[in-house]
Amino acid sequence: MDAKDHPVISVLGDQRRFVVPIYQRQYSWREERLGPFWDDVAAKAEEALQGKPKFSHYMGALILSPGGDGFTIGTTPRVQVVDGQQRLTTFQLFLAALREVGNMLGVAEVGEAIRNYLFVRPMSGDTDADARFKLVPTPEDRAMFHLIMEGGLAAVRAKHPAMFFQNGKPIKKYAPLSVIALAFFVDRIETYVRWGLQDDDTPVGMPADEGADAPLRRLNALLEALLNHLKLVVITLAETDDAQVIFETLNSQAEPLLAMDLVRNNIFHRATTQGESAEALFEAKWRPFDALFWKADAPRAKPRRPRIDHFLSHALSAQTGEETSLRELYAEYRAFTRPKGKPRFPTVEAELEALTTFAPIYQTLEEGGGGDEALIRLGAKLNVWEVTTAYPLVFQIASSNAAASVKADLYQLIYSYLVRRALCGLTPKNLNKTFGRLVSAMLTDGVSTNTFAKAFAGQRGDTVRFPDDAQLRAAILSNPVYLWFPRKERLADILWELECASRTRYSVHTPRPGNMSIEHVLPQTWTTFWHLPDGRRAPADRITGVDEAMLSAISVRQAVLHTLGNLTLITVPGNTNASNSAFQQKKLWLKQSLLALNLSILEEEKWDETTIHARSEALADLAVMVWPAPPNPPQ
Repeated sequence: MDAKDHPVISVLGDQRRFVVPIYQRQYSWREERLGPFWDDVAAKAEEALQGKPKFSHYMGALILSPGGDGFTIGTTPRVQVVDGQQRLTTFQLFLAALREVGNMLGVAEVGEAIRNYLFVRPMSGDTDADARFKLVPTPEDRAMFHLIMEGGLAAVRAKHPAMFFQNGKPIKKYAPLSVIALAFFVDRIETYVRWGLQDDDTPVGMPADEGADAPLRRLNALLEALLNHLKLVVITLAETDDAQVIFETLNSQAEPLLAMDLVRNNIFHRATTQGESAEALFEAKWRPFDALFWKADAPRAKPRRPRIDHFLSHALSAQTGEETSLRELYAEYRAFTRPKGKPRFPTVEAELEALTTFAPIYQTLEEGGGGDEALIRLGAKLNVWEVTTAYPLVFQIASSNAAASVKADLYQLIYSYLVRRALCGLTPKNLNKTFGRLVSAMLTDGVSTNTFAKAFAGQRGDTVRFPDDAQLRAAILSNPVYLWFPRKERLADILWELECASRTRYSVHTPRPGNMSIEHVLPQTWTTFWHLPDGRRAPADRITGVDEAMLSAISVRQAVLHTLGNLTLITVPGNTNASNSAFQQKKLWLKQSLLALNLSILEEEKWDETTIHARSEALADLAVMVWPAPPNPPQ
């Protein structure tokens, strides 16, 4: 038996055929397995676009045995896939999807490059019907898989139209899993090459701010990621090895090790070899990490991994200012402890001290508690906005010797940065890089608001800039923010902060109720009870029979409909009852909300484009105070 690790290109690039034995199960990967696989490839593609990735990502084992019929001169070598056929099949389906998207975008050369990894060149002695295919699946999968390899989704739709909806999507009830996987990858790849990695909170329709050649570069990055940066441990059996025993041993029911398990073993192994008491260190420093809190999946972080893995990633980034790959966490930790081959810490105890310093900070961010009210508040906000990429920066601030007031100011600036960018419609895609840059700046210049401000001085690009007061005001006056927040909880958070800022010392300072809803004062369906400024009523579709003057008035109204000035908070029952009512009727429900945010609305006799604009200006005045910009850095 021979075991070596190989990149995928070495496995699929060989002139040999992989035959799945008849007794193996059919292809079985569904979206819950395809999704993490896609995340791994896309993450490596992003690293490849920025330079060579630091580590390869291991995809498990591939067990191969001799083909069983010996080697015949003039035929392509064959090996049997004892284990790993699901991964191997998925690699091939992914490559077929890459080829399909390349053809869709008119980049035929991508398909040509991929061909050598899907097919072999048959030799004179290869007489079987499947001789040209690199992978020969089980008989149940074979016909459909080879149809995919030859013609993609179009060939499958032409031969099996009943498997597809009219929109071209496969019907999961009828389509084989190989077809569903191909369609899944085509969809993900097409979105990625056109737009890049998209977060769920990216405003609708926001384009990626990259050049015209970005789709081709991303296609090539995905191909490079799969072939060069994913690895397999290839176990090649000898004729005398019992393939079934080895298969059963490697696929036993043992609980898989987490990345943090490997880190823990490494830490305490080094402690023992260095003469430190592993038992004493474990009890004093590590025992708290055995609590269920750390083993549970982090609810707001991606990818889905236990909290302790995410914590370790954040802790490394907080100490280095560099992005940490969660998928290669063990390799990252080993590299962290020995930069350039030399120990970072004098003892393992010092190493654990540096790590455990951040544990109570992480727990506060995740679940509240502790005595730092400013940190508790920031944790609650980051949970609403689902921005865990700020954790390394928060770790560094919270563990520093800065004054409590400085820490509170920095926490507010982090929150301000998220809100200002969201209201201005700026992408959240590069937050991890921005917060990493801030960590590096504070490692160099110290934890202070001046360091924070200097890090943004001169930053004008849309992917990183901190919008100033003028930009924030302009956004509040004109941007259709209601449409830009797929997760309305974040917009509700903004409105609640404005509610708190609207209160006076005479107001009732109640905490935020749990049953609040966002309400359009001028309703989204306004044509029934809300006449235009000239007194006319617009048609329901806002098109039929309108003249030029009415069309202009409708356009002006639609432009302010979803701006912040037309939005407020109301209880869910109040929202249901107010609905599309006329303004005088709606005011009755707004009055019952008892919110300071609604007082200025109740003072108006009518609600139209002019009053919406005036309220937007008033909210903008509040917003620049609630979410401040960084101070001007010293020259």
